[in-house]
Amino acid sequence: MEVLEKMLSEVSRGEMDKTVRWMVENTPYRLAGSEDERRASEYVCQRMREYGLEVENEEFYTYNSDPQYSKVEVLSPEPMVIESLPCAHIKSTDPRGEEFDLVYVGTGSYEAYEGLDVRGKMVLVEVSYAPPVPEKGRIACEMGAAGMICMNWGNDEEVICHRGLKAVWGNPTEETFPDIPDIIGVGITRLSGLRLKELCLSGAPVRLRITAVATRTWSKVHQPKGILRGNGTSDEFLLVCSHLDAWKPGVTCNATGNSTALEICRIFSKYRDKLDRDVYFVFWNGHEIAEAAGSTWFVDKYWDLLTKKCVCYMHIDSTGVSQTKIFEIKASDELLGFSEENVTELIGGEIRAMALKKIGDQSFMGIGVPSVTQRMSFTQEDMDRAHGATLGWWNHTKEDGIDKCDLAILETDTRVTLALLFKLASAKWLPYDFTGKFRAIEARVDKIEEICGEKLDLLALQANLREAREHILDIQSRRAGCSADKAGYYNRFMKNVCHLLTDVFQTYAGKYEQDSYGYTKLSSPIPLFADAERLNGLPEDSMEYGMVLTQLIKNRNRISDALYQICELARLTELVL
Repeated sequence: MEVLEKMLSEVSRGEMDKTVRWMVENTPYRLAGSEDERRASEYVCQRMREYGLEVENEEFYTYNSDPQYSKVEVLSPEPMVIESLPCAHIKSTDPRGEEFDLVYVGTGSYEAYEGLDVRGKMVLVEVSYAPPVPEKGRIACEMGAAGMICMNWGNDEEVICHRGLKAVWGNPTEETFPDIPDIIGVGITRLSGLRLKELCLSGAPVRLRITAVATRTWSKVHQPKGILRGNGTSDEFLLVCSHLDAWKPGVTCNATGNSTALEICRIFSKYRDKLDRDVYFVFWNGHEIAEAAGSTWFVDKYWDLLTKKCVCYMHIDSTGVSQTKIFEIKASDELLGFSEENVTELIGGEIRAMALKKIGDQSFMGIGVPSVTQRMSFTQEDMDRAHGATLGWWNHTKEDGIDKCDLAILETDTRVTLALLFKLASAKWLPYDFTGKFRAIEARVDKIEEICGEKLDLLALQANLREAREHILDIQSRRAGCSADKAGYYNRFMKNVCHLLTDVFQTYAGKYEQDSYGYTKLSSPIPLFADAERLNGLPEDSMEYGMVLTQLIKNRNRISDALYQICELARLTELVL
């Protein structure tokens, strides 16, 4: 593609370096609601105006937090003062501090609490994404803990990550507000955490005095949005986003991601006549503390537009990270193969590709817009050595400076993403492929049937699943022989399939709500069947068994109904293709 080659040749390290340095030098503390956040949003808007986009610096209120002060004192068995940072969205202590016993709970998952009584105590957790910190906080609160101390990842680096414990995804409602963990929370270095862990495991009671203060309030924030109009061939659009808010200095999280988005914006604006679809560039706010508030607000505000016209969501976060060596793709199943082909074509080398989970501003799974996020990443060995630090031990710390950005890697990340977006923006037929998705879903449903098929009847669901697969793969196979005037029917059908399948197979809360951040049930192969195995360990005449089975039946019917709707849409689509 000659046009694409010209566009790729224009990716400029100098332009991106200029963006990163402006952000860090002029607006280093870009947390939502701050003066630096306001200035950064104005800067991004000005840049998009220069490129000829339709620009609006949208404003909305978000449930925010300002972490202010913390102190950790070990009273016994070994008196010491430990450096700390308060987490966001916490229950503040008395300004003079409060005393607690400490219990080590490892990963902070449900399994880690087995046999432990943590009611009224502080728990010490090791930070990882299994589960993410907000879910650790939600579980700790559910278990009756008074608070949580987060031991950092990495190794012997004397740094502390800024963290938030809000758990509720986006702004809370009256129904979800009680799900925000009402607990104390602080972060400490890994070395300090290991020392506390050692004391806890020694058998002697560990007594602490904790002081932690943070506000919890509503505040107005800004979210830049720019619309790049294509050539008008299609009324569909791509959504290209990166989060603007950041902990100081926030180079690789996320000034580099902002620079990638603005660089693609700059180049696309010069070739807009080659783009069949429009491109929306949005710079999320409320990512770090408000837990995906900006993207959730965007879903709610633009629900109809996204449902009808959006064909892909690209989230750009932490590009150009130094020391990364392998290209990583996280994508909706239907775009995973297409994304892998793009990387192979551009840079080759080893690829780590996986189905996308709901994390990091992936607020579009309920509505079902397919999504891709990609970048150079650390090897598994590097991440293991850093005890799960997927974005570097410096992520969310004061050490995330200019030296953590590698311009050569930033250029690679930007080129690969630009190419993928251009192919999507100019494709006559949407390149969704559901072959692998159905293969995986059928295997997962069959496994659930093996586990509890005698208790939960899945025969009708399995039949609907087979019928939906046959219809969709048949329609996919017809694409090559269809005339161009049929593309609109084909694409509309494929978008609807995405919406229906993603909702029921990748979320629990459903299309109109958001699952809490890192919600444990989302780690199940089919979240709606996450409780299936519990049936085998419960007496059939027990209250718990009856409630779990009732909910599983409702969840089964939700899935089966979505598959039936797909089959009905397929029959209509087959008539016109």
